[in-house]
Amino acid sequence: MSGKTIKKDKGTFIIKIHECQNATWQGSVLWVEEQQEQYFRSALELLKLIDGAITGIEENIVEGGSHEK
Repeated sequence: MSGKTIKKDKGTFIIKIHECQNATWQGSVLWVEEQQEQYFRSALELLKLIDGAITGIEENIVEGGSHEK
């Protein structure tokens, strides 16, 4: 298969918004292909979870927010 590119779907995500506080979303995201569900506390954290799933990189999110050390 030299010289050919195989396109693969990255993933299907189901996002459930449970609340909207402090001008951002809190909820859960389900990665359908892997049957994994994770909760998020902000829209930024949601995007990081999806990006990590797609790129295969697991992000360690510090409890209480991803920006705290």
